[in-house]
Amino acid sequence: MGVSERQLELIKEAAEILIGESRLTKEEAIQLISASIKKELGKRATTLEALNGSPKSDRTSFIRAVVLHVEEGIQSNPEWRTRHIDKFIESFYKVLHDSWQKER
Repeated sequence: MGVSERQLELIKEAAEILIGESRLTKEEAIQLISASIKKELGKRATTLEALNGSPKSDRTSFIRAVVLHVEEGIQSNPEWRTRHIDKFIESFYKVLHDSWQKER
């Protein structure tokens, strides 16, 4: 499955937060976010394009799940852990959530 324009936009915006607030490199941030998005899309058997037309509650649920996957990925790697995980996860969530608001 390739990366859509929608996924690419989300990944780029969210990666900036991860790079600025954690010890991840740009490549690591992009890889972690991409894997998290693909994992959740697979679990839901859907696409971002389909989610874009879904009710706000579905989009919010998707974003929360992706953020949780990213947080779990960061916590599982001792090199990436940060004391400020709650602060930067909140910022990360806001970027993803706001990106959907721009399109509406």
